[in-house]
Amino acid sequence: MSYGNRIVLMVNSYATVTSVSGGYTLHDNTAYTLGSRLYSKISFGGDTSVTVTTNDATNRIFIWMWELDNAEEFYGSGTGLTSSSASMSVPDIPSGCTAILGVSAYVQGSTDNSATNWPSGFTAQQYAIVDWADGTTAKRAWASAAVREFLSDSWSVSQQLVTGLGSNFPSYAWVGGLWGPKKDEEPPTVPGNLRLSGMTPTSVTITWDASSDNSDVTGYGVYRDGDKVGDQSGRTRAFTGLTPGVPSTYEVDAYDSNGNRSEKSSPLTIAPINDTMPPVAPVVRVTGLGAGTISVAWDEPADETAITAYGVFLNGVRQGADQTGRTRTFTGLVAGNLYTVGVNAVDLLGNRSAQGTKTVKAQADAAPPTLPGNVRIVSVSQTAVTLAWDASTDDNVGVAGYGLWLGSRLIAQVPSLVFTFVGLSPGITYPLSVDAVDELGNRSEKVTVHASTLEDTSGAAPPYECVFYDWSTHEPIDSLPLQNLSFELTLGAGGQLSAEIPLYDEAYNVGRVEAAARPERTIVVVYRGERPVWIGRVCDPQDYESDTGVLHITAEEVVVIYGRRFVSFTGARTATKADTEIDWLLDLVSQPADKRWLRTAGVAGTIAVDREYRSEDFAPILDAVADIAGAPGGFEFWCKPDWDQVNDRPQVELRRVDRDNPPNSGLVLEYPGNVRRFRRTTRRAIATVVHGKLSLPSGGVLLAKVVQDELHANGWPRMEEAYTYDGLTTQAALQAETQRAADASRGAKQVFEFQLAISPDVRWWEWELGSNAQVVITDHMYPERSDGSAGLDRLMKIVSLSVEPSTDAGELVTVTTAELTTTVDA
Repeated sequence: MSYGNRIVLMVNSYATVTSVSGGYTLHDNTAYTLGSRLYSKISFGGDTSVTVTTNDATNRIFIWMWELDNAEEFYGSGTGLTSSSASMSVPDIPSGCTAILGVSAYVQGSTDNSATNWPSGFTAQQYAIVDWADGTTAKRAWASAAVREFLSDSWSVSQQLVTGLGSNFPSYAWVGGLWGPKKDEEPPTVPGNLRLSGMTPTSVTITWDASSDNSDVTGYGVYRDGDKVGDQSGRTRAFTGLTPGVPSTYEVDAYDSNGNRSEKSSPLTIAPINDTMPPVAPVVRVTGLGAGTISVAWDEPADETAITAYGVFLNGVRQGADQTGRTRTFTGLVAGNLYTVGVNAVDLLGNRSAQGTKTVKAQADAAPPTLPGNVRIVSVSQTAVTLAWDASTDDNVGVAGYGLWLGSRLIAQVPSLVFTFVGLSPGITYPLSVDAVDELGNRSEKVTVHASTLEDTSGAAPPYECVFYDWSTHEPIDSLPLQNLSFELTLGAGGQLSAEIPLYDEAYNVGRVEAAARPERTIVVVYRGERPVWIGRVCDPQDYESDTGVLHITAEEVVVIYGRRFVSFTGARTATKADTEIDWLLDLVSQPADKRWLRTAGVAGTIAVDREYRSEDFAPILDAVADIAGAPGGFEFWCKPDWDQVNDRPQVELRRVDRDNPPNSGLVLEYPGNVRRFRRTTRRAIATVVHGKLSLPSGGVLLAKVVQDELHANGWPRMEEAYTYDGLTTQAALQAETQRAADASRGAKQVFEFQLAISPDVRWWEWELGSNAQVVITDHMYPERSDGSAGLDRLMKIVSLSVEPSTDAGELVTVTTAELTTTVDA
């Protein structure tokens, strides 16, 4: 059987079926002299047999098996015992479904006039029969099945499936089921570029670009002022009989043959007018030069309606008919001569703009502009530096703008002669540079000045700063002040950062944001003063809201990149300890940039384990690391922000912490006291019997079992869990893994979240995740004991730290601890 296909099993048995091997799901059954049962499952490859066990030995049993491709979903079944019609129906099914019907009957006597009567479109399968005699009485049991493929929309049956049965046993058992592909619930893409394509004083015509879909785009819905006007297949719609000057808002969505609809397009608001105002003149720019050739382009200029075409001129002479594109190349010119290219625009009502012009020599231009002159520091604060400079010149196409550089990274490109670098840290000297660029991209050399921000002498806690780095080069890109910043460090490296960039603030120009918010490529380092306290990669999702002008960004801890790389190795790894195995796995897929950002350190593994990998399993590296760390002889791990002293740059330490004997952090969490408030939750996990199963590559199976007798002796009911393992090779390794699962299933995991009152002397970044903290609580849940001691006073493991640097209540730090509680609170 092929991986991913569905196996359908129909069993007709004289004796009662007690079990079916292989993980099949029973959909329906009817008990009768020869009963009918319907099962199915998804194959994971390698299915070659099935064992059906009955409560009595019998040869009156028929087993039917089908292999269906593209049948991920089970949509319905029916069964019954009847002497007349069998009825079932399954509505709302996708195209490509398969229905299977089966019947069984019992006949007594020497004459059998029974026959099957399959619905239209069904193909009969085999007919199975067993005859025997009970004394002088002839008896017969028979069964049959039929299949119909390529069903869609809905399917039903209501007819007699067996005829001609005698009066002694007039009834037959029947069963049916339907399977098929998953329903298409993916909508088409949103129609793009909704635009005005025609107008009169009383009408408008709108047009849009085609949507795409994983199956097909059937049509488009058109809306005016929120009300649906209708569905159509075309991509143009005219609205007539409108009132001049009265605006309406138009939207479009797309739908497919399965009824899935996209979101509506961006709205287009138009008021039909008698437009007599010409468009703004296009701004022409040079895109290419050669000996005797000039290439130009221009952006769409503003207009009260819409631009329909452009007129193009060379030295005042019109160059053919109007064109719709916004580029033009002139060839066959005299090399080195000056030419003036002109472009005007015409709108829907025929209004034509003045010409925008550009004068340029028809010769190659690789010469950069002159250096920006007199680059100077205009003003300095603790977090910002303003530069100004004199204009550059260019001998042909002209200066397009000026690049602003922080170190080796381009921050912005502006047409003006002044710029402010913001989001800098107090008391730091920065290399700031300016260059000039022409329309062809030729750049001048940089002019660099070194500017020092003012020292922070307020005595307050060090400020938080966010610096963006390039993943590949390890070079800083920019320092952007982020709003509503929060971040988390967790055991297992699952922590995230979220923040907002207010694009409405003039400090956040487009170049800075694009450079600093490239998902997967940009690293964000959060500093508290000069110390890195969180390091991660900017990732999707990113959300932008036009109403607020705020871009929401997300980042994840650096090591999570290994969750998107697979183990590229097939074979055994013999007697390796957890720390060396994890280092080997990381090195297996690491690139040079990875090794600059990540190093490993901490406790070593304690038990040598045999492991096995199969590259075709596409196991993510991070999952394998977590499995190895969690196995016997492993450890806790987390991403500790640190500094590479040798290369003078931020770096992450994948830190290994003793799991069985956690270090003491020295932290005391006391309520009331340094804890403002706390929250406790429990996560159900108790199991008193734990089973383990390991499927070997040879096809065999190993089993393990751990029974927690001490829990049973203390009155706990029997509760079982089963786990399936991969990558192990021995019974001992399986038993150890099963024991680990049993240890983790001894009781509800109790999780406390402590929100701390932070003072300048609290150095939360020095606390070790995976270490113990002393928790001391006296309140309603844990009232004071009779001897005056706290209601709860014990060590708990620190599993995460979350930080909100700037809230209405100041800096907030939340410490999360966890523990198993069966032996403590039972």
